[in-house]
Amino acid sequence: MPPGDDALLGPLAALSARIRDRELSPVALAEACLARVERWQPLVNAFVTVTPERALADARAAEADLAAGHWRGPLHGIPCALEDLLDTRGIRTTCGARPYADRVPDRDATVAARLAAAGGVLVGKASAIELGGGLGYRSGAAALNGPCRNPWDPSRWAGGSSSGPAAAVAAGLVPYAIAADTWGSIAVPAAWCGATAIRPTYGAVSRAGAMPVAYTLGRVGAMARTAEDCALVLAAVAGPDPRDPSTAAPPRGIERVRADLPRGLRVAVLAPAPGVPAAAQEAFEAAQGVLRGAGTILEEAVLPDLPWAAVAQLVLRAEAANAFEDLIRSGRTRELADPSHATRRPEDYEPKASAADYVRAQRVRAEMQRALAAFFARHDAILAPAVSRPAPRVDEELEDAPPAHPVGAAGAVAGLPAVYFPVGFAGGMPVGAQLVGPPFEDARLLSAAAWFQARTRFHLELPPEPGAAPAAPPATPPPVARR
Repeated sequence: MPPGDDALLGPLAALSARIRDRELSPVALAEACLARVERWQPLVNAFVTVTPERALADARAAEADLAAGHWRGPLHGIPCALEDLLDTRGIRTTCGARPYADRVPDRDATVAARLAAAGGVLVGKASAIELGGGLGYRSGAAALNGPCRNPWDPSRWAGGSSSGPAAAVAAGLVPYAIAADTWGSIAVPAAWCGATAIRPTYGAVSRAGAMPVAYTLGRVGAMARTAEDCALVLAAVAGPDPRDPSTAAPPRGIERVRADLPRGLRVAVLAPAPGVPAAAQEAFEAAQGVLRGAGTILEEAVLPDLPWAAVAQLVLRAEAANAFEDLIRSGRTRELADPSHATRRPEDYEPKASAADYVRAQRVRAEMQRALAAFFARHDAILAPAVSRPAPRVDEELEDAPPAHPVGAAGAVAGLPAVYFPVGFAGGMPVGAQLVGPPFEDARLLSAAAWFQARTRFHLELPPEPGAAPAAPPATPPPVARR
């Protein structure tokens, strides 16, 4: 492999230590990353725009800082990708959509600026479903640059809307990526591609400079190879921002996440949705066995009987119609890649719900938050499968129901944090689980996922290189490898 290429495939913390100790050059690492992107991009289509000049300039600046004795922190000199829904000054940000194909912002999103201040090395803008899926789509091909393919099986879709970040991380093209989420946009691609990801508490990370889809639902999170890596990224980008009045203080303890699962942790286990393959169910049950080995109290449970999905859908459609009002009125929605937009008139995008319905939905959300607070008084966290069905083919028409597990709707309307992590394989494809917790308990969820990952290897498995014969995936149940 090219110099430094192997470093891209390990935990971010170890990579950071090598850079800080001057054992690994940020420039050599950036070159290795770009070479790997060049090999994989034709197969998976993980990037809308690759930025080699920017990456090498960032890497040289990071190297100069180190030579001057200035280390900016654990992301210093490390390559990354930003989903193409986040503005980057002087670099086109397309929102995955043809109407914005030539859009070049004049200001960075806050997250992009914070990563630059932390010494990050921008490799490119990762693929996304057009408009983050805010106006609907029927296949994975609904994107400016065509479908982003799953690195484990390129005939399958990587998931949406944050397909590019998940595919790039899972294939080892970058150690971490920033991804946007409204309702399942991080969960689905992370699970289908085998990445680890954090959907933070609503308000933990600024959305300034991110394409708006649904203001009261949207969040910006991270994908990486490990839960500890996700914590490092979240610590660098979280916190208040005058540009986003919804932001709050960073989740407590996020800068001190370690593999830790307190004995006696009370975890509510939600059943898989109907139709989950038997092998995926076995992987999920095996993961429960690993957690029980630490004295975790696992109890079968169901969420309070409330209209989670209906409320999430109503809010999403109403707020997306507002966010894309100018695009809808101009008629340029007909330029979108998904065929469903070709015949839709501007009035067809108007939400069927009335303003009164929207207000009622917001009142119901308050009831939902109270119900979840009571639920979390009895349980410290929720464990559930990350998705409800396997990854479809890239040319397959999508079902109406979201592929995220039903708990995703509850997490969306209540702003809950969730960590997604691989727990096995089924039919050669990754199987993902999620831990969901109360608001601002992001660090505890990441610590628990890190504990699981310290005892398994699924998060370290890599898809076969382009042109290589498919390798047999690890068996389920997972081997326990304590450290």
